[in-house]
Amino acid sequence: MRKLSLLVLLASGLSAAPVELKSIFSGRSGAALLFDLKENTLISTWNDRRAKTTVLQPGSVLKPFTLAAYIEAGLYKKSLKAPEALAYSSNEYFEKLAARMEPADLERGYARFGLNYRAPTLTLAALLEATKRLVARHHEERLRPVFEGLEEAVSYGTARLAGIPLTRVAGKTGTTSSSALFFGYAPADKPRYLLLIHLDSGSGGGDAAPFAAKIFAKLFKTASSEFDSQSISVRLFWQNPPASLNLKPGKYPAGTRIEANTSQLNAPGPLTVELKNNAYLLTTQVPLENYVSAVLHGEAGGFVHQESRKAMAIAARTYAVRFRSRHSEEGFDFCDTTHCQDARFLLNERKELRDAVEATSAELLWHQGKPAATYYHADSGGWLEAASDAPYLSQRKDNWWQDSPESRWTWTVKLTELAQALNLTLITRNFRVSSREVSGRARGLDVFGHPAEAAAFRMLVGRTLGWDKMPSRMFEVTRSGQQLVFLGKGKGHGIGLPQSSAERMAASGKTHSEILSEYFPGTKIGITASGLSWSSVRSTRISLFTTNAAKDKALLALAEKELLVLEGLTRLKVDPSIRIYPSREAFRDVTGILDPVHGATRGRQIQLPPNPAIATLRHEMLHAILESNTNATHPDWFREGLVQALLNEKSVAGTRVAALIQRDGKAKILAVWAGSESMPW
Repeated sequence: MRKLSLLVLLASGLSAAPVELKSIFSGRSGAALLFDLKENTLISTWNDRRAKTTVLQPGSVLKPFTLAAYIEAGLYKKSLKAPEALAYSSNEYFEKLAARMEPADLERGYARFGLNYRAPTLTLAALLEATKRLVARHHEERLRPVFEGLEEAVSYGTARLAGIPLTRVAGKTGTTSSSALFFGYAPADKPRYLLLIHLDSGSGGGDAAPFAAKIFAKLFKTASSEFDSQSISVRLFWQNPPASLNLKPGKYPAGTRIEANTSQLNAPGPLTVELKNNAYLLTTQVPLENYVSAVLHGEAGGFVHQESRKAMAIAARTYAVRFRSRHSEEGFDFCDTTHCQDARFLLNERKELRDAVEATSAELLWHQGKPAATYYHADSGGWLEAASDAPYLSQRKDNWWQDSPESRWTWTVKLTELAQALNLTLITRNFRVSSREVSGRARGLDVFGHPAEAAAFRMLVGRTLGWDKMPSRMFEVTRSGQQLVFLGKGKGHGIGLPQSSAERMAASGKTHSEILSEYFPGTKIGITASGLSWSSVRSTRISLFTTNAAKDKALLALAEKELLVLEGLTRLKVDPSIRIYPSREAFRDVTGILDPVHGATRGRQIQLPPNPAIATLRHEMLHAILESNTNATHPDWFREGLVQALLNEKSVAGTRVAALIQRDGKAKILAVWAGSESMPW
């Protein structure tokens, strides 16, 4: 589990004043309780009377107590993998767990937390008392499966929308026919605040958990009030922070022009600029899919085969989910360099790379219910290395590697230059490999009389002399006069997916799933850990991607009819692609959209939540028609307002565009949209 330094905790800070809950839940009905475990006091409430008097069905939030009772009955074994089952709130798993216990064991187990196992309902205040007793035991080793499951639920499971940067949250969600529930605490390793939420409608993971993220973010001051738990925070220019910038310190919207030293780009998301030690620090928040696209532009820009691009998209996305908050102590998730993933937010995306992202949208690579450790590198040199945190990544030959000039490298350096750069004394003038891995990679070195680990030496060379000098540890070294000559092969650490081999597999006709299976054996592609994957259904004009073709294919005929009507309305054409997500949570993870009414459209690509309303389908299809038929850049109010005006939807932007249509005519305004007419405002 990640631990933060004292400095970071002081920097992030705890809120000096209690969080005011009423305004956060504006427009919703329910109750919430915020408890300070250190001070042993209730510091904020929303509908306190309801929390004390309204009885509710607790549903899945009682699963941690069931697991605790099972453990204390002496029945638990590590092989049962309870943390994963708790993270995903597996009904089948906990039904079997309860069936293995005697009723008396369940009653005693629940009673330890002040609960009545046989009572079907309780109040939120009673649940607070039970969770206080549970969290008070978070240091007990025997109950670690319970607390690991609560932490993993927020890390990747049903409560993942409760997560925030910098501070690790643990929690559990529950959904019944009449309630959306969440209880959780933070920091997970040293609980300070305990939060309980009950909503009268919605789902625990999709509705209650995002509210928890907002509250925890305010408590720990890890983000502004605009904090979005769906986005990835990226530090731009991490390796070389600019000394000159066209922007002053502050906050800026997405699209803001950035001119930093000799680089120019538009902010890919909301931007924060800080000035520290005479250097500008730029941090942006971007949706996950936009981050994946930027990574493909940086890491797979040279790929020529679409199947290997798709494999890289899934690997990059999974890496982002698995290793999110890698730079948490610096206040962001990832840097924009190969230290994390080389993310290049370009003014103009390459269509083939964006298509690879769209084709695999929301798909991750899973291993035993968790996102896999999807390491990748440029070239294996013929051998793959093992990973200590991923048993499916073993040391073995790379069956798809081929020796080529591109795999080989040479570096010549003067002895004195190398010693000076590394601040080493020349005890001797010898440099040799003292030990090797089975793969042939150097393990130990004798560097001028100093023993060194080859991996650490390569990192030091990269940081001081450049990462292109020693691309891998697979090398031979000879001395030529006062120089050292390194002759090597392979590029990168050798763990996971070798990009050159992935390209070779794609060239031979292998699919992206076959490529990933080759280098991550035992994993599976899916939108969720249960293995949901996309299938496609086509009509004459429309491509539909869904996880439930039997259920969603009826939408195609409706979409075809709507398409004809909308094309008649605009005199514009498009062949759209529609993707329907299996759950609101999956849709929100990809798009960042919390409103269940809306979809998301980019070009001809339409993304919809499950069971979309006809009005939502119509709205997004009109967006696709318009977005696919313009080369002009338009303000957001015009982009949305034109759709709303044409569909007679009421809004401020729609009314504004409707007035323009009334004044200048629809043909004129559509010509402005296409870019063939000047803007009339």
